[in-house]
Formats: sequence, C-alpha cells, structure tokens
Amino acid sequence: MIFIPVMASASDIASSVTGGVDNRLANGGYFELGASVYGVNKVDIRQTDYQAVQPSLLISGMYQYKGLFVEMVHQSQDGINLGFNFWNSDNWSLDFLAANLKSTWARPEDVDPSTLNEAGRNAYLLSEESLYVGAGFRATRYWDGNYVFQYRIVSDYLNDQGIQSTARLGKSWQVRNWNFHALGSIEYSSSTLNRNLFGIGSDEATELFPEYHPGSSFSYGLEVGVAYPISESFVFRAMYRVNVLPDEVTESPFNQADYVSFFNASISYVF
Repeated sequence: MIFIPVMASASDIASSVTGGVDNRLANGGYFELGASVYGVNKVDIRQTDYQAVQPSLLISGMYQYKGLFVEMVHQSQDGINLGFNFWNSDNWSLDFLAANLKSTWARPEDVDPSTLNEAGRNAYLLSEESLYVGAGFRATRYWDGNYVFQYRIVSDYLNDQGIQSTARLGKSWQVRNWNFHALGSIEYSSSTLNRNLFGIGSDEATELFPEYHPGSSFSYGLEVGVAYPISESFVFRAMYRVNVLPDEVTESPFNQADYVSFFNASISYVF
C-alpha cells in the first residue's frame, strides 16, 4: 500500500485530512508541482475575468523545523501560513500564525470617491485584488488516527480589514490505495471584514451600487474529496466543496449567488 505524504505538528487541516495523520511531530516537509483544472460558479460582479472552468499550475508544499513552519497547501481554504508551533501533546497542537496570507478585495487608496462622477465611482467600486495579511492562533485536535478538528482565528494587521475565524472537522478513511475525506466548516467574519469586502459607503454609492453596511456573519461549508497515489511520486486528487453564504454577503450589491461551488482535480509530482 502506498501512503500519501503528510506533515508535522503544525499542519493546515487540508493536508491532515487529505493525507491522513502520520508522524506529525517530525521535522521536514514536502513539495508538489503539477497541473490542475478547477470549476467555480460566479459569485461576485468584481470577478471580471471569470471563466467557469480553468486550468492552473499546482504549487504546493509544507516545511517545518523545530516548530517554525511555512505552509502553502493545495486545496486549502486558509491561504499561505507562516508561524511557530509552540505546544504539543499526544492529541493536541497549538500554533502561532505570524502571517496568514489570502487574496481579498481592496479599493485604490489614493482615490477620493467623493471627487468622482457616477461612472468613476462604479469603476472605483470594482476594486482590485489585494492581500489579507493576518496574525493569530490555531488549535488542532487529532484522534483515532483519521479525525481532525481545527480552530483558527486571525486578525488583519496590514490594512486593518478585520477578524476571521474558522472551525473545521474532518475525517479521512483508506480504501486500498484510495484516501477519501470529508470536511465540514463554520466560518465567522467580523463586521469590519464584511464592510471592507462587501460594504459600500455613502460617499461611494451609485445607482448600480447603493449604500450597504453589513454586520458580522457566519457561513457554512462541506467538502468531499479523494486522493490516489499513481506511483510513489505522482498523486491524483479530486474534491468538491460548497459554501453557503450568509445574508450579509448575499444582500451586498456585489453579490451574484447564494453559495460558492468549487471543484478541483489535479495530478502532481511529490518531491
């Protein structure tokens, strides 16, 4: 039987639940390079380059040394993480996240929307892609060899965009060389974060994008997937994820859907 590599005490739940929990206290890591294809529904009007199905390059990896870690895990919902694992027991792992990087929306900082006409404010509100850079903590609980629970909370310190926290419970099981997993999620977004991402101020509002002030919210998600080691170095993965969006998001003038539906399939070489 061929096992899919899995990492160390500090571990994004996407890695633990898709590969199983094996030798999580060891130093070291892995790197993957491959190709994937993904499909996603259009959720936001600001997705101007949207395509229903797209190919992409897969770059994924994790490394840990004496508690210091960096994670860039394929299929993760939590972006790139840099941090330090400061406590472990047989079943628990506690991490400090020094930098959690995720893509986000940000409006141009050098533009005063009150000086723009209607068309100019519409263009301004379409925003541009930016980074959410947060810091916080992560707690992970392992049991029975194939269950993982993880709670994380981070707050943006680059642009003060707000707080996000998630609680996820995952299970994996092996059927011959096939590794199946299921992952349920609850995500909290602060009112500051929702206003930055989906809100519209009085000085920004237009007929197309009226004034909108969302509060804090909870969203819910479910993911199922499978991984199969084609050889000792090549791995096939496929997954489907659906996230139900809260009213604070769906009622935004930017929103175009009640849920996010995401499918991904990939083949990668593991170093």
